[in-house]
Amino acid sequence: MKIKTDFITNSSSTSFVLISDNDLDIKLFYEWFGISPDSDFTYIFDELFNAIKYDTKLIEDDLKGESLEQYLSTYYLGMEKGRVEKAMKEGKKIRVGKLRSDENDIQTFFCLDSFIIDEDSVYFNALSNGW
Repeated sequence: MKIKTDFITNSSSTSFVLISDNDLDIKLFYEWFGISPDSDFTYIFDELFNAIKYDTKLIEDDLKGESLEQYLSTYYLGMEKGRVEKAMKEGKKIRVGKLRSDENDIQTFFCLDSFIIDEDSVYFNALSNGW
């Protein structure tokens, strides 16, 4: 048996639900966060955008026969069931996923600093995290 005696990391994840009128577009994404496209900080939001766009699917393509309640519970987002059902009926674009602290520094940042955006055209809840 081997025992690790040096530094051991502890990873974290943050589950999120993103509901919007339109599917992902980088210009809209900057707007949701209040970031100017010519800001020096766009690279941070580019990474977040790419993590969401390429590591998630639209919910209707990802359910795979599971009930909505089961699906959301795997992301610890059961409390969002009512909002997601309403958004589905309204034809909104819905993505559910996780950011991981062991993926890269930018995802680590967003795992450490949970956030929520609740506007008419977008709802982005990334408050469900755990170390």
